[in-house]
Amino acid sequence: MEYLKKYAEDEKMTGKNIDEFIDDILRSSEEVQDILEKIMNKTESTVKYFEPLQESENNKKLSRQKGKIKQNRLRLYAIKIDNCFVITGGAIKMSQKMDEHFDTKKELNKLKKAKSYFSTNGVFDEDSFFELLIEDIS
Repeated sequence: MEYLKKYAEDEKMTGKNIDEFIDDILRSSEEVQDILEKIMNKTESTVKYFEPLQESENNKKLSRQKGKIKQNRLRLYAIKIDNCFVITGGAIKMSQKMDEHFDTKKELNKLKKAKSYFSTNGVFDEDSFFELLIEDIS
């Protein structure tokens, strides 16, 4: 709660707007958690939650994705490798474009770094991703 209050104040919100913002984020986090649990229990498809960051990402091997629920300010960001989604982070969406706000800009950079790391290490499908994980563990 303190983090969200400070976040709202840093965003120049005041009074009742701060309380509404905090309530909205708490509700949003519960929605995201519910979706992730459904995905883990295989009662919901990742395709219903994650979508390409941009149209140009649609058919790429390592596509940048965003987790999106209507009327929800929270976003998770991931790299899609076949049917596997590697979550790189998340943010409170405060602007229309990712490069217009510090937090989402930071997440965009993390997506770029993760995609570069996977490309550099020969990841192009789920098998090569899991091989990399095994190498990193060893």
